[in-house]
Amino acid sequence: MAPVVTALDHIQLPVRDLGEAVAWYREVLGFQLLTDYGAYAMLRLEPALDLMLWEAQEYTPMRVALDGEIKPVFFLKSTALDELARRLERAEAAVGSAEDLGFARVRKFSDPSGNLLGAIEFAAQG
Repeated sequence: MAPVVTALDHIQLPVRDLGEAVAWYREVLGFQLLTDYGAYAMLRLEPALDLMLWEAQEYTPMRVALDGEIKPVFFLKSTALDELARRLERAEAAVGSAEDLGFARVRKFSDPSGNLLGAIEFAAQG
């Protein structure tokens, strides 16, 4: 059976303060602002990850709970996990310790609105 969808178009996240969130995603993670609609904005992380941030009046951080553990909403790929950790610390983000899974290292962190995200750096294939 042929697929009827071809790719992920974009991810949506609620944020407490749109201006603060847009600046953080640009300055800390390297997203580019595509469009600011006032109450929401579309950002892009090249080559093809689009993120829509919504300023929510009744804001609640995105949470994924599994067996009582809060999991990141999504993971971003990284080739410089330690540099990302330094940027997050300079931005005073809540940052978890790096976890070595053997095939990759992961780090969890929160954006300024408290959305739990993650980054993964895959081990070099040799």
